[in-house]
Amino acid sequence: MNNVFIILRFLLCLPGAAALLYMFSYPDAVIPPNPALEEMEGIHWYALKPFMWVLPVLYLELVSGCGSRRNLVWFSSLGLVLIAALAAYPVLASTRPELVEPTFTYQGGMLYEGLADYSVFLLVSLAFRKVLLTYMFPPEDLQEQLEVGFVSATVLNPATARTVKEIAAEEKAAAPRFRFKAGDARAALRFRLIMQRLMLRSRIANAAVAAGVVLLALWFFLYPQPTTEEALQRDKAIMLQHRVTPQGQILATNAAVHAAARVMKYISDHESLAGMQREEAEKWLGIDQITGTYRRWLRDERPIKLASVNSMHENRTRFLTVTNGRQICVLYIRTNDEDNSIIISEIQEAGWDAVADENRRRMGTDWGALFN
Repeated sequence: MNNVFIILRFLLCLPGAAALLYMFSYPDAVIPPNPALEEMEGIHWYALKPFMWVLPVLYLELVSGCGSRRNLVWFSSLGLVLIAALAAYPVLASTRPELVEPTFTYQGGMLYEGLADYSVFLLVSLAFRKVLLTYMFPPEDLQEQLEVGFVSATVLNPATARTVKEIAAEEKAAAPRFRFKAGDARAALRFRLIMQRLMLRSRIANAAVAAGVVLLALWFFLYPQPTTEEALQRDKAIMLQHRVTPQGQILATNAAVHAAARVMKYISDHESLAGMQREEAEKWLGIDQITGTYRRWLRDERPIKLASVNSMHENRTRFLTVTNGRQICVLYIRTNDEDNSIIISEIQEAGWDAVADENRRRMGTDWGALFN
């Protein structure tokens, strides 16, 4: 029953360890940035956002401490989540890079930074629980080992000390001489075989752990990642994914918005649409494969107000808009005088970070006032 209880506590600790990694990686998903609360003074729930990782730590401490082998439960749950995250990292980097690294510079570090913080926490926890606490509160078996060779102060009292001659003159107890019979030799042989078997099991276990570490490292570093062109084609396909809400509205999926942001950034950085007509640009983007209402949503060119900008920028045209209802990416174009060829493309996004949107909007207002 004790082993069953340990396994049960281990299973209960796994969600806590996963929640700890999630809070290290995606704090904005737990408590979204809020410009209204950013300027508030005093202690309130939003100000405690940098410390919300303490909650899963308290949960882990509570569950692991409800019984014996608390360190085993603690470190096995944290370690298993770390192994699973390391195994999933290269797969996510290949298929869903927005979960691994930030899509925009003002975002947090995502899983990349979360894994680093999680690993530091695990190392600090190891030093605290296995070194500091063991030193301050040694267990009973360790306390007995520390007391071996302990000599009482009364034994070392000079008043009761003896000379070397007195010690040498003391009668010596007869040294025992053991003579093994055939049965004793067989028992000794069995003991040696048992010890050899235990040593072999220990070596096999150590070799298995080392092999697992090597395989995990090879998986992490050698998992095939797409080239720049392959990643672009992947994102162009993902950004067209959409869903229908219960209200009947057609919106892009979360993955599609991030993929659209990467595609638009690539277009803006490389001027991929320069010299193309609208129809050619639609074909390059794959929009010609979409028909019906969603295509009209994507290609709506009417002016739109974004939270991250204060100016409508009437001298540019909204060419492609991808939104999931909360986050939005817009690809703007500027055309030649005849309006039949694209000259410049640029991306504008909003909805990922309300504080960053507010700061950029204010900066745009200040610059506009300066030049006007």
